[in-house]
Amino acid sequence: MRVTIHPAVNAASDDAREITLELPPDKSILHRLLIIGSLTQTQFTIPIPSLSAISHDVFATVLALESLGVPIELFPDHIDLQGVGFRGLRAPSHKINCANSGTTARLLMGLLAGQSFNATLTGDRSLSARPMLRLSELLNQTLGANISTSPAGGLPVEICGRQLHAANVELPVASAQMKSAVLFAGLHAEGLTSVTSPHPSRDHTERMLGAFGCEITEGSGTAAIVGGSNFKLPDEVEYNVPGDLSSAAFLIVAAIILGKDLKLEHVLLNNSRTRFLEILTLMGVELAMSEIVEKWGEESGTIQLRAKDIGELQPFHIASEDVALLIDEIPALAVLAACSKGTSTIRDAEELRNKESDRIHRLHLQLKKFSVESEEYADGLSIVGNNDTPMLRASVDHADDHRLAIAFAILALKASEPIVIDDAECCKISFPNFFDELQKLAGAERVTIERDTPNELDFER
Repeated sequence: MRVTIHPAVNAASDDAREITLELPPDKSILHRLLIIGSLTQTQFTIPIPSLSAISHDVFATVLALESLGVPIELFPDHIDLQGVGFRGLRAPSHKINCANSGTTARLLMGLLAGQSFNATLTGDRSLSARPMLRLSELLNQTLGANISTSPAGGLPVEICGRQLHAANVELPVASAQMKSAVLFAGLHAEGLTSVTSPHPSRDHTERMLGAFGCEITEGSGTAAIVGGSNFKLPDEVEYNVPGDLSSAAFLIVAAIILGKDLKLEHVLLNNSRTRFLEILTLMGVELAMSEIVEKWGEESGTIQLRAKDIGELQPFHIASEDVALLIDEIPALAVLAACSKGTSTIRDAEELRNKESDRIHRLHLQLKKFSVESEEYADGLSIVGNNDTPMLRASVDHADDHRLAIAFAILALKASEPIVIDDAECCKISFPNFFDELQKLAGAERVTIERDTPNELDFER
């Protein structure tokens, strides 16, 4: 897929309507719902906007669970999952392909460590290069797991299922994936397993386990779970997953640049995910939240952005405990930093070097191409905003990194001439319909999409 972004000259003046856009279901929650739901005896119905709106990362989890004997059916407007029970997973007949999904791989490492069978996890070239050794060593050394990685510390990962023992686990970094893996392993261990993080991170696993009836406690940076906890759910449940706030972040940034009124409904508002919205407020952007509800331990609501509430963008400074709460939104914030007044800084973000690409380095290189002054550090970036001068036309190199492809497409709205994004289909990893939604926001004259194939589900099952 090739997308051409045309300059957004006078964008704010040519359409004063409030635009309502559609988000994919939050993939952090959907991953966990599929995995945790498979351990229950419940029949789950999960409404979805369309199959084409589901991220390929989530489909990786669907295929992995199917290989473990979990019945999952995909329909145009919903997903059905029948839980197989706490000990109902079965040995896979083949290696489990996690595709590009680090969440799938790391959560399965915890889930499968305490099973009675062995399994091998593989992935695509990008995922195979990402680090798995830190988690495997943590599970081995604390809960007695038997997990081995490739010689390089990545995939393939061999998991020899065995009886685990409870432990008090200290995470070396704040990571929701590592924390979740420990909790899934602890669920299959004897006794009380606790996991402590140095800083706050996403807490969807803890909330969902608690909402589904497990014996789990939280507080002071520590979550603890009792092994063998019983789920307390009815036979049938409908779980309507809120819209993905990390995906919403990019549309909000695009609306700010375009000066558009934007409305996003049923968006996840979990307070471990809303730091991005707080940063926007500090930058001078007022957002309105309404229709806030809580279900299954998760808050959701409507976010509205009005062009009149967008002030002169101020620089921001994020570091330390902020990073784990913003890890997926940092590319979006880097775009806003380039459009602000003053110098913004991102520090203590070494984890960004181990994503689908080295996001620190790639952001720095592309910003420089777009004539944005940037300095690269081992753990982050500084970005000198330049809101007054159109950015230079430049080639885009997103390295097949979905969040960078999306970020660079938004930044291209500030360029002086059209900019082409090649291989834009990589956005399907997290936000398959992003460019369709951006086209609705910016207009077909500013976003043109050339597809190699029709916009339909193309993930092999």
